[in-house]
Amino acid sequence: MSYLRASAVLALLPLATAFANPHQLSAASVQQRRASSLVMKEETPKLNLPSITTALLGALCVQSGVQLSTAVPAWLAGDGASLTSVVINAGFVCYAIFNLIKATGVIGKYSYASLDDLEVGSFAREAGEWALAGEIPTRSKDGRYEVATFAGGCFWGTELHFQRLPGVIATCVGYTQGAVERPTYAQVCDGTTGHTEGLQLIFDPDCISYEALCDKLLSTVDPTALNRVGNDMGTQYRHGLYPHSAGQEAAARRCVERVQATASPRRVVTEIKPAAVFWPAEGYHQRYLQKGGQDASKGSAEKVRCYG
Repeated sequence: MSYLRASAVLALLPLATAFANPHQLSAASVQQRRASSLVMKEETPKLNLPSITTALLGALCVQSGVQLSTAVPAWLAGDGASLTSVVINAGFVCYAIFNLIKATGVIGKYSYASLDDLEVGSFAREAGEWALAGEIPTRSKDGRYEVATFAGGCFWGTELHFQRLPGVIATCVGYTQGAVERPTYAQVCDGTTGHTEGLQLIFDPDCISYEALCDKLLSTVDPTALNRVGNDMGTQYRHGLYPHSAGQEAAARRCVERVQATASPRRVVTEIKPAAVFWPAEGYHQRYLQKGGQDASKGSAEKVRCYG
């Protein structure tokens, strides 16, 4: 039938989405990708180039539109059999257009003012205020605590690791080091915005040092794995230390140098870059594992389970 080609394109979308969003990859899929020697670049893209998913959605839209251009006139001329093609291809066009718009971030925007605040141990609302102002803070608004930003793969697990540390006051998961303002989860998962899933937090330096926080981050990842943490692969899952001051940068470099001394001859690829604007993630991502029942109490030694 005329819509079979469009159906074939639609059938490829789940596979493309899995590659764009490694959260959806099984362990077997990851092993297959490693075996094929798939190499992802460390550099973050500066241009929003189309992803595989976006390209397939565009192809689906064009293909179905072409089919509609012939099916609609035939149906209007009295060919009842063309109605099936009209309905199916119209559905494909609507599906493709909706998801293309969603990928631009037009759909899915949210208010940072609606995010949780310090009363529940969340830094999300304050982080959103800083982001909207285009500012990169060094201390909390009240001046009591220092700000730190890290990336360690899936931000659900990274957040829980740090929530448990005495001296960490509040946390916020989100997106940083990218080229798009106010990105959504769908955009970041597409792998084209340059962002990495990150964690921003405030901590009491009288209780825990920034250097200890860096050590913790490095202990949760394989610092020699490029653009990968566990089964999550892609530049949006790269790990990094993003200092907010010269003092933090010096501490971050000391930590990486210590790890490099034990990792040799493998090279540590955890990036160290100056902190950039940090965009809080959607509300449902904040304290996700804690809300799911995992223990976020200080000093908890319970295993962090990112996916169940």
